[in-house]
Amino acid sequence: MKISCFDAHCDTLWRCWATGEPLRRNSGQLDLERGRALGRYAQFFAMYHDAKEAPPDGLWAQLLRLHEIFLRQTEQNADWIVPCRTGEEVDTAIGAGKIAGLLSIEGADLLECDPQKVEEVAEWGVRLINPVWNRANVLSGTNVEEPERGLSSQGWAFVRAMEEREIFVDVSHLSDAGFWDLAERTHRPLVASHSNARRVWNHPRNLTDDMFRVIRDTGGVVGINAYAAFVGAQATMENLVAHIEHFLALDGEKTLCLGGDLDGCEVLAGGMEGLQDLPRLYETLQRRGYPASLLEDIFWNNLRRLI
Repeated sequence: MKISCFDAHCDTLWRCWATGEPLRRNSGQLDLERGRALGRYAQFFAMYHDAKEAPPDGLWAQLLRLHEIFLRQTEQNADWIVPCRTGEEVDTAIGAGKIAGLLSIEGADLLECDPQKVEEVAEWGVRLINPVWNRANVLSGTNVEEPERGLSSQGWAFVRAMEEREIFVDVSHLSDAGFWDLAERTHRPLVASHSNARRVWNHPRNLTDDMFRVIRDTGGVVGINAYAAFVGAQATMENLVAHIEHFLALDGEKTLCLGGDLDGCEVLAGGMEGLQDLPRLYETLQRRGYPASLLEDIFWNNLRRLI
């Protein structure tokens, strides 16, 4: 089944670095071959590394390596993928029959939490940055560590640097306190690239209803996460759909998108094993009577509109 797929988060670049496998075809959950089989496909590739496992030359050096992997892999596979920075470039790539590849950064530790480094990664075309991953840093606490701590003064400087370069703040992994700090002061759309509904499954990585409403009202997007741990005690396809339906009940038709977290987790919901199984989610929603226009918004239009 051919579907549109614009996904806000995967960890495939990290996996390419860790395993040495290429982007074109690999044994992970996502590769270009499977993406081409979907039909229309655009993907945010996160540059990620655990701050507690920093290499000897530091996390900035690791970020440079991850960026080099992206550049090298897209160059070697130029027949299939085009690096993109804007929505217009995505449209051009798709119109040429190619995959659109975009960049994000998961955890500002990779930039040494330095606001001045934001300008350099903006030149690379980075459009999303998570101030934190699971590890608390000088910018803020996280869902996992120091969840009561919000944005520091350096955190605000970092956010302002992002806003000046039109990079969206990605609140997935951010502490609840940090989220509400942002909600009170930011004037730009917020993004939760890979987060589900806390009302459906009470996990701190998921969003409360009020958080979702704030993101909705800023004009941002929320990417549905297929990672089983964030779906429910029974990570069935039905329970994954329950997160979508809960957000739709909060007037999320123009807010929901995909954020599968592929290659960032071991087990996906609904028995899915990788990108090739995404049409099963589409078909499940289709069988429930959701119109093609709504599915096109969730699977493509909402994230495309943002960028």
